Amino acid sequence: MGQLTRFLAVFMFFPMLAACEDEQISGPTADEITTAVIERFRTDPYAKVGHVENVTKTNSIPKGDDEIIVMVRYDLVFDRSIADFADDVTEKGKAAGTMDDVGNTVSDAIDLVKTKMLAMKEGEFKAGDRRTVENEIRLLKSEKGWIYRGDR
Repeated sequence: MGQLTRFLAVFMFFPMLAACEDEQISGPTADEITTAVIERFRTDPYAKVGHVENVTKTNSIPKGDDEIIVMVRYDLVFDRSIADFADDVTEKGKAAGTMDDVGNTVSDAIDLVKTKMLAMKEGEFKAGDRRTVENEIRLLKSEKGWIYRGDR
């Protein structure tokens, strides 16, 4: 009877294990997390001078069935220096012909100031430099998968 009891216990344990595995799989995929990080990065002042690579999930905290906080680590790769960005803003300003062009140039100038302030706080950089960034993002489950929906 002991072997039969063990067999039944193991037999009953496997469906529970599979259910736990399904629960983990239902979270965001690596591609969804990478897409969310890139989408969030678009609003970062550094977005005008760099890009994101090597996104990895380090942890997560479920907030119900349709929301999750994901801790991520990624490389911020600088494509150009602040001086190069400033030169581009200056050239755009000189060439601005319409009010929309002027507005875009002002927006870029504000981003330039933000980027310079961050560089003063976090350290200067040049094209080709890399920084490891650790951050959190909030994802919501939608009909088409997990999507970035800003921070609260």
